[in-house]
Amino acid sequence: MRDVSHLPPQTADLNYVSDTNLSPEDQIDINLAFMYNQMVSGARKTELFMGCTYKAGKEGYCNGPGTIELAPHNALHTWIGSSLNPGREDMGKFYSAAKDPIFYAHHANIDRLWEVWREAHKQQLDIKDPDWLDSFFYFYDENLRLVRVKVGDVVDTIKLGYSYEQVHRPWLNMRPKPSYPPKLARQMLKTKEKNKLEMLSRTLVSSSELDTHGRALDASLTVKVRNHWRKKEKEEEKVIVVHGIEVKGDAYVKFDVYVNLIDQYKISPKFREFAGTFAHIPGGGAGKKKIDLKLGVSELLEDLEADQDESIWVTLLPTTPSCSNVTVGGVRMEYIK
Repeated sequence: MRDVSHLPPQTADLNYVSDTNLSPEDQIDINLAFMYNQMVSGARKTELFMGCTYKAGKEGYCNGPGTIELAPHNALHTWIGSSLNPGREDMGKFYSAAKDPIFYAHHANIDRLWEVWREAHKQQLDIKDPDWLDSFFYFYDENLRLVRVKVGDVVDTIKLGYSYEQVHRPWLNMRPKPSYPPKLARQMLKTKEKNKLEMLSRTLVSSSELDTHGRALDASLTVKVRNHWRKKEKEEEKVIVVHGIEVKGDAYVKFDVYVNLIDQYKISPKFREFAGTFAHIPGGGAGKKKIDLKLGVSELLEDLEADQDESIWVTLLPTTPSCSNVTVGGVRMEYIK
């Protein structure tokens, strides 16, 4: 089952939360800027695009998804699923997603985007870890024979006998601009911080003020984060880490992340303040999973003229009601080589 209001010729929303009244042209502009963030400026390191590195053993487990896994991958699962079903089945939940044939085309497109990302970075960010390349799976082939396939055997589509059509990629040059002039924004942020001290606002805190057990994301939360400015080493990427995210396993959750946001009514991926998104598809279980969200922001901070500031303001903006059941452990900055 699919959402009938999203059938052709409706334009897909790659950062979907709920339906909007945007024209197709406006939606396409937002989609292009969003893809620039997810594929280019926010994915300049392997871990940012692919997610955290799994290793063998209990200590090797991690839960840190990459940029396009969260969106457009997760977001489009929800956009396609039927609004008549509580979990937007079929595509909106993992247990039912493969019942819809579009499941396979959707994941083929994610595979294609992997190839596009590799090409954009000239394969310099390919994973070379033998633990990953030599890991293997067992499958039955077309003759019902059990065969072992290594990950390293399938990373090159040419060896698998197929390649993707080369198409125009207008999002490669859709670098967003700030919603406000950076100097004006800095002045407004200082004023907001001063007012916060006077009003004791709950939604405007420093990273050190977050509770020991985290903070529920039942409303917009803006955190002052130390920028740890230093001279970057070559090829280093500055990264915002929203860590210790706890979310109920049966709830679709989505929140966006902005840097030095001035006006919460002027928000969109088409503005440079947008750093990324967190989108969690319900998996059918009720257990909670702790997740780390890492967002590359070196280029973003340069465009906001905040790359040398002592601190920045990171806003977590809930976009689904289920965010009231989400707890965030904290926000920090780090560097990735």
